[in-house]
Amino acid sequence: MNKYLKRVAPLVDAIAETFGKNCEAVLHDFRYPERSIVKIANGHVTGRSVGGPMTDLALRFLRGRKGSKNIDKIVGYRTQTPKGTELKSTTVFIRDDKGEAVGCLCINIDVAPYQSARNFIDELCRISPYQKNGEMDEVTENFDSTVAALIDESFRQAMSKIGKPLAYMNKEDKLWIVRELKDKGFFLIKGTAKRVAKELNVSLPTIYKYLEET
Repeated sequence: MNKYLKRVAPLVDAIAETFGKNCEAVLHDFRYPERSIVKIANGHVTGRSVGGPMTDLALRFLRGRKGSKNIDKIVGYRTQTPKGTELKSTTVFIRDDKGEAVGCLCINIDVAPYQSARNFIDELCRISPYQKNGEMDEVTENFDSTVAALIDESFRQAMSKIGKPLAYMNKEDKLWIVRELKDKGFFLIKGTAKRVAKELNVSLPTIYKYLEET
């Protein structure tokens, strides 16, 4: 192992220990393509060991080395083990004092466990739609601790859908709000009509009239 690779060698174990058993770290020496692996940690990820050959990616890099002098790293690309396990890989090229690539440090992460965890979380967080008037909608529910707070929140939501201040609302706007609250069952709660009348700045008889119209 030359001095340039020796400088990087401690990173192999450091990376593997930091990211755990699903992360393989490999150090390659470009002088010996047929046995380029000079150090490896968590080799079970790809089934390789010290003395193993260079990968096809590294061989392609070497073959086009003259045109690759500006490439320092290839980060986060998709690879696959011989058994079909999907990996997320990163390759960092190691250069000598003249800028020539003498080896590379590779990181290969088995993403299968994390994909399973992501799928579980996605399923856990998935929101189930329901049919309303022939269209897909989502169930919403407020968990206010008091009736007053529950009414206030629903009234606020109805007001936001109108999208204009109370002073600029016409009868149709106010009628729509009453209909919205009625559809949600709020007028089954005692005192709702009086509270809505106050919020809409109309009389209680007007609210009852609106209810009849809806």
